[in-house]
Amino acid sequence: MARRHAGFTRTLHTRVKALFYVFFFLAGFLLYRLYEIQVVQGAALSEKAEIEHSATIDVLAQRGTIYDRDGNAIVRSLPSQSIYATTAQVTDPAGEAQRLAPILGISAERLEPALADTLPTRLLARKVSQETAEQVRQLALAGVDVVPEETGVRYVPSGRFASTILGFTGIDDNGLDGIEYAYDDVLRGINGKMILEEDEFGHRIPFAPPHIVQAAQPGRGIVLTIDSYLQFEAERVLRQTVQQWHAASGTILIMDPSTGEILAVANAPDYDLREFWRYSPDARRDRAVMDAYEPGSTFKLITAAAALESGKVQLTSRFPARDELTIGGHTIHNAEDGFIASRGDTESLEDIIAYSHNVGAAEVALRIGGGTLYKMVRAFGFGDETGVGLPGENPGIVLPPDQWSATTLPTMAFGHSISVTPLALARAYCAIANGGLLLKPQIVRAIVDQSGNQLYQYRPEVERRVISERVAAQLRGFLRAVVVRGTGNPTAQVPGYTTAGKTGTAQVVENGAYSPGDYIASFVGMIPAQAPRYVILVKIDEPRGAIYGSEVAAPAFAVLARAAMLHAGVMPLASPAPLAHPATGTGCARSSCLRLVRSTETSKRST
Repeated sequence: MARRHAGFTRTLHTRVKALFYVFFFLAGFLLYRLYEIQVVQGAALSEKAEIEHSATIDVLAQRGTIYDRDGNAIVRSLPSQSIYATTAQVTDPAGEAQRLAPILGISAERLEPALADTLPTRLLARKVSQETAEQVRQLALAGVDVVPEETGVRYVPSGRFASTILGFTGIDDNGLDGIEYAYDDVLRGINGKMILEEDEFGHRIPFAPPHIVQAAQPGRGIVLTIDSYLQFEAERVLRQTVQQWHAASGTILIMDPSTGEILAVANAPDYDLREFWRYSPDARRDRAVMDAYEPGSTFKLITAAAALESGKVQLTSRFPARDELTIGGHTIHNAEDGFIASRGDTESLEDIIAYSHNVGAAEVALRIGGGTLYKMVRAFGFGDETGVGLPGENPGIVLPPDQWSATTLPTMAFGHSISVTPLALARAYCAIANGGLLLKPQIVRAIVDQSGNQLYQYRPEVERRVISERVAAQLRGFLRAVVVRGTGNPTAQVPGYTTAGKTGTAQVVENGAYSPGDYIASFVGMIPAQAPRYVILVKIDEPRGAIYGSEVAAPAFAVLARAAMLHAGVMPLASPAPLAHPATGTGCARSSCLRLVRSTETSKRST
């Protein structure tokens, strides 16, 4: 018994001892692994865990503000809200969908599946207005929350104001049209970065604060050249004119001829920026830069400029006075709004412009030759983009002389066989108004920071001199004659001020052919005639009831010209001073323009 007991004791002792060694080595191994994981691989594993349980997302920068020339905000970003659903907390998906649908503008059929989804959270609507967010809060629906967005929603005080030039942004604040698109890199700013903690399923961990890695830098602001008062008036007058004549569309441009600044751009139809998606692309077109058209008789001033600048025609030159001319089997007629005012058998260049004679303009072109006219057309910038910087600009069509037919030269003389945009034509008239300098049109005045401090200012940019001051003054004399005794009398006159301008009527070209019965009525004018402060272009497409620029477009010019002068603080005179003789009139619109002319010519001599 004693030996059996001793054997049992030795066996138990051996087993305990073996078990002890097993636990000892196991503990040692665990300590080694713990050391290896915590110390040797600790940093790497910690970094890996952080990556697997965190998500880096962009923090979108707040978009910059767009101002008018006086510093008034016309487009800015406001705080926005988004509507989310925590689906596990939604007790009645169908009922809540019915109550949310009219507020969010989304059908209940689309909302109900989102509210009943198996995902823990669902986005119902992004960037809703403050009013919509407040209505959702007041419903106090189970599981439906209003969450602030990182970026704001673009806000415009008046949805249609300058809509075709301002453009709009997408859901992620990227510019999609107009100024918003053209200057997107300025307005957008630089996005930041933020880290969020997530669980293994990619769900955000509640109450875990985000970590800002890089702060977002807000976008810069843009100061436009637009004058809000003139823009409002231009839109109002255009809307009335298009309605009055049941026209298809129209454009009005107001420019400062001494600087090239665009003060107003109105297009009809237009659209509401707040609901841009509801409108067709046609309603969103910036027709001032996108639509090229045959300018008709408003182009005769370019022919006259070529004739006078070349020296082949003088003020005293005479041309045959007739109402038709046959060239290359094609007969050119004078339009019915032109007339012969007891002029005998001949007429002067001023008569041709004043009474808008197509035949006379063709005679002038034939006398000076195609090379002379083409050179002047190109010098005025036709056939090239103006460089204004707005998206979708159309350079127009100017065929080189080697592609001309027998009728191209005489018909181009009165604005056919060529296409231009309203902006390109207005810029050409600005050169006539300011003494002969072709300026680059400007729509942006300055770049500013979020506090409105100026970072960069755009200056008037002279591209070249196209005509002399003397010829520019002579051309303004012709335009004055249009209003005093020609096709613009009396519709383009403004009591108390001197005005000058040119009427235009041209057929609409569709698919390379003229559309029967469809015309474009236009007028391009300046006020005051002696020293123009404003150049105003009015273009009305396919009016009904009348077709001539003198009837349809000139009255709109007169209304806007008077409004612009009163806005500038220039009161009407009882008896406006007569225009200086075209041969002796000064070539500069204002003292600022005169300084610009002199500085430009000095710089050219120095180079």
